[in-house]
Amino acid sequence: MKFRFIPLFLLAACASSPEDPDPHKCFNKAMLEVNLSLDENILKPASHVYEDVTNEPVRLMFSNFFDNLKEPFYLVNYTVQTDGENMASSFFRFLINSTFGFFGLFDMAELLGVPKHSTGYKDTLHKMEVPHGDYIVLPVFGFSSTRDTIAEPISWFADPVSYFIGWPLAVSKAALQMVIDRSENSEMIDSMISESEDLYSKTRSMYLQKYGVGDDVPFAEDGPSPDDEAE
Repeated sequence: MKFRFIPLFLLAACASSPEDPDPHKCFNKAMLEVNLSLDENILKPASHVYEDVTNEPVRLMFSNFFDNLKEPFYLVNYTVQTDGENMASSFFRFLINSTFGFFGLFDMAELLGVPKHSTGYKDTLHKMEVPHGDYIVLPVFGFSSTRDTIAEPISWFADPVSYFIGWPLAVSKAALQMVIDRSENSEMIDSMISESEDLYSKTRSMYLQKYGVGDDVPFAEDGPSPDDEAE
């Protein structure tokens, strides 16, 4: 897929009325094309290289390691959400896996009965009843909303690990995490891209069901996440 540059004046011409449930549709479709191009030309090839130079046990350890680095991030969010149970779970998972799990390479916490949970500032802002606003597709970051666009920079500046390892390593970590996520979900993502007649509508619907963007769609706590399936 060729990379497509979208002139800003064309995006402005696509503006819809306030009554439109998807007022940024033209912009969103343009950004989806940009992200698909980035995936086709950068992320997908990088994930293939990652698969070629590693085997399954090594990939599992990499996945465990990066999952463990997310636990302080989850801990902060669960603290703000005043979710004591999951806050304790994230704390003990990080403690156990960082020690007995050899810096997170092995998920010993799961074996000891401390299950994995995940959250983020999107969920935190939702539980703080911040209005969700409109559905928006961002370049690189993917599916979002007016509210969740605020969550993206917060995620960078309020992640304890970023301050501990420094921003250059934090950026490298994020890039490698994207490659690992692409590799782990490659079959599902490729299938969705190739088989969906209307990929935009499908991914939008999935995001709305997950994060409750739009008054016509309820928040679904356990719904599918397009961050996992279509990025």
